[in-house]
Amino acid sequence: MDANSLVSAPTSLDEVEQLVKRLYQPGTPKLINQIDEQIKLLQHSPEGWQLADGLLASQDPSVRFIAALTFQVKLNNEGSKLAAATAQAILARIVSWTVRLDRVGEGHLVQKKLCAALGTYFLQSSVQWPRPLLHIAASLAHGDFVSEDQLSASHDAINQYLPALGDSQIILLLWLSGQLATDGAKVDSTNPACERIYEQMQILVQDVSILIENALHRPASQISSDVKKECLVCFLNWVNYAQPMWPTKPEALEHLRRLVPGLSMLLLDPRLEHEAMDIFRDVLETYTTFFQPQHMTTLAEIIFNNVRPRMLQSLHEQEPEVISVAQFVIAYGIANIQQIVEQPENEIMSKAPLALIMAILEAPGYPGDDDEASLHSIEFWNTYIEYVNDITYSSADIETPLHWVSSARSTCMSLTHLLWQKMRTPDAETANEWTEAESEGFKEFRMDASDLMLSIYVFLGVEMLQSLVTIMLSALEHGQWQELEAALFAVNTLADNVLADQTAENTLTPVFSSSLYRIVGDFSQTMPTQARRTAVDTLGSYGAYIERHAEFLPDTLRFLFASLENPGLYLSAAKSIAELCSTCRASLTSELDGFLAQYNNFAQGETSEPYTNEKVIGAIAAIVQAVQPESAKARPLSALLDIIEGTLGNARDQSNPELLELWGASAIECLAAVGKNMQSEEDGPIDLSNDNTAPVDKKSFWQTTDGQAIQQRILSICQSALQLIPQNGEVVEGVCKVLKSGFVETEPGPFVFPPGYIIAFLEQCNPSTPNVESVLAMTCTLVQQYSRNNHPRIDDEVAKIYQKVVSMVQLLGEPSRDPGVAQSCIDVFNRMIGRYTNILMDTAGTGDMVAPILDFSLKAVDGADLMPKRAACGFWARLIKPEDKPADEVVRTRLAQVVAAYGPMLAQALMSQISGRGQRSELEQLCEPLKALLSTQPQSKQWIESALANKAALPAISEHVADSERQRFVAQLSAARGDTRRTRETVKHFYAACRNTITSYSTSA
Repeated sequence: MDANSLVSAPTSLDEVEQLVKRLYQPGTPKLINQIDEQIKLLQHSPEGWQLADGLLASQDPSVRFIAALTFQVKLNNEGSKLAAATAQAILARIVSWTVRLDRVGEGHLVQKKLCAALGTYFLQSSVQWPRPLLHIAASLAHGDFVSEDQLSASHDAINQYLPALGDSQIILLLWLSGQLATDGAKVDSTNPACERIYEQMQILVQDVSILIENALHRPASQISSDVKKECLVCFLNWVNYAQPMWPTKPEALEHLRRLVPGLSMLLLDPRLEHEAMDIFRDVLETYTTFFQPQHMTTLAEIIFNNVRPRMLQSLHEQEPEVISVAQFVIAYGIANIQQIVEQPENEIMSKAPLALIMAILEAPGYPGDDDEASLHSIEFWNTYIEYVNDITYSSADIETPLHWVSSARSTCMSLTHLLWQKMRTPDAETANEWTEAESEGFKEFRMDASDLMLSIYVFLGVEMLQSLVTIMLSALEHGQWQELEAALFAVNTLADNVLADQTAENTLTPVFSSSLYRIVGDFSQTMPTQARRTAVDTLGSYGAYIERHAEFLPDTLRFLFASLENPGLYLSAAKSIAELCSTCRASLTSELDGFLAQYNNFAQGETSEPYTNEKVIGAIAAIVQAVQPESAKARPLSALLDIIEGTLGNARDQSNPELLELWGASAIECLAAVGKNMQSEEDGPIDLSNDNTAPVDKKSFWQTTDGQAIQQRILSICQSALQLIPQNGEVVEGVCKVLKSGFVETEPGPFVFPPGYIIAFLEQCNPSTPNVESVLAMTCTLVQQYSRNNHPRIDDEVAKIYQKVVSMVQLLGEPSRDPGVAQSCIDVFNRMIGRYTNILMDTAGTGDMVAPILDFSLKAVDGADLMPKRAACGFWARLIKPEDKPADEVVRTRLAQVVAAYGPMLAQALMSQISGRGQRSELEQLCEPLKALLSTQPQSKQWIESALANKAALPAISEHVADSERQRFVAQLSAARGDTRRTRETVKHFYAACRNTITSYSTSA
């Protein structure tokens, strides 16, 4: 016994039994772990069979459970290799124990584990077990193991034994049946080696059908409900097996379908109705086509005659048990959606289920709190409106209107009203009593209902909007604030669709011309903050409408700026101000001085904080952008810079380090917001690969002394922030946002900086600089932008970038030291391929700088970190197979030398990953450089063969893969010639073989 071991190896059956018992007694984690390991050793030992058999005689059920488990472990590991006689002897022992233990009233845990062992024998044994259920039924009836040669071969032979069995024995057979279905689903039916099991299951389902039918019609007893419950579970297991396995086997499915009438009667059994509903719901949701039309009719009649009255009562009384009933009805509705939509006049099949699902939303309570059913009903309504929209739009060219459309419109109008009612927020007292989960549940319903309303609007259009506006105006008139808020929330949801619908324009006018913003802006009036907040959001949502109706701008902005000073509204108000000013910038240029004054007033208040400052300053900057001519932007922009410099000064005066960092970062974020909002509207995001748009070459105000002075102020603010808080990642990221602001511009501007400024910032950094990844990402964008043909070459600047990033790579040494920085460095080198390959290959120098890059990226390919690996794979793929062949002969020569020198090492790294060291999710990226090698390098086959032969460099997990399989892999790779689909499939199969998730590469490829 090891000195550190608390457990000695047992030397007898009694000692094994005592060891198992210790496993279930209190003990330290170390002791329990050692006992578990010792038991596993015994289970895998050659004596495991005898131990399992002997331990089943124990008086302790825990020991008997381990014994049954041991049989299962042994069968999983050795079942397929057993000699026929040994396999049959083992089956005889398991069956014999199963029957004997049943006779003495064995508990469920052990019996179910014995069923699991029998199921494993069925799948793994080297000897076919033709009809397991018949065999076990016969053995149970005779009281001990019955030899298979004594069994009848007739298809209904099991019938002669079932009447003699007790309920507990029938339950045992149902457990085994369900186990066989569950285990059978794990078999790969496309693998020829598993074809025997696949065919057996089609025969076995006949016995299953007879078994369940017999069980359903047994005389009543104390446990007859348990029998029927197990019938339901067994049925579901077989339906779940049948769905993927028997899509073209109607004769096999028929044995299960014939059970539906009998099982559906359990929906009427008060003791089993909820279990039955769950089972039928599961099948309706996951395998809708299993049920035939007559089955759907049967279910509809049960819903109409039996489920409906109880469900309506339960909804009214808010009983928790209504959930399973509602889910069953919802699942039926979804499965029968075509009939419900297209035959709305059918009382039983359409009207009744639709009315029941509608009743869920009519019931009292708040979703997420005392009304969980409404959350589930959304799925049905999404399916309903999706079907309506699909059919309506696909039939748009049909002259005769679809007969059911008017009914669907009426349903959707009613649904809109019900959703609005359910979206109403509770009073403050109720909301304060909610748990976090209940509050989140209500929010989730509002969001789901919002998405549903968008789909409804596609069908109903302006009629729906008009309905909501009418509700809103009525609620406003009567001071019904919860109703007003819910209507506004719904209207906000529809904003994008409404603004794209010209016919909706006039419908909005009553909202903005009403007293809404005068009333909600009167803070002396008692009103829930949520109602005011949603009114604020409306202004942000409908900025494009307000832009076309400038008469509403003064009142709305006055309200928004007043709301900035309200503790409950300032965040929403800042967001809406930003959206509204961005949209309506051209209409607001005359108000700039007023806005600046209002901001200065706001900045003195308690609601002035980083988020609101950033939003409002950005909003004012959007208006500055619309000012013409360019020189007129200088004064208001300077005023914004004064504010930001003041914020930075405020940070500098803070004695609290946290406040210093907070306000310092806020200053730079405000400057970034100015840069973003100063971007020309017509430019938008630029396609860096598009060479069609050339920058305009003309003298601009921003190139004059006054314009340059403003640009220098911007840079000075950045430098001051970096000096004030040198180790703050937010500041570094903020400076990057500022410097990148001008990348999208095609004309000079205050935020359009020469490349030298960006490079100067990069040169201040090192691998430990906080958020240096942002700096490197900005550098990537700069290189990519100046790789476009319509931009001048900046070789000197790119050379500086090259030298700096090479030094970073050398400082890092290993990609794993900082995977994020490693990825960013490799991305920079990747962007240089193309226009600046000459610099990447150091053609003007000795070439000594190239090796550190290549060595580093090679380590990344064969490393454990995902992001550097992906970046390195992309880098090598482009380096080996560039999109455009370099025109310079020196560059072409240097590239060829690099590929020749590093090709074998790259092949070794790729094979190491593909042989099991990498993750399955990384294979597609690893295929990219592999494809490049195969399609451009004649020596690639030899390199790959050598790499696979060098087993010392490959992961140990791949050792079992035979040389013949490796050769087949190389041959198939070569035949693929870099074809994406074939290469990926070949690599995935080989990887699976190396990781032991398939039996061999040859059988799967």
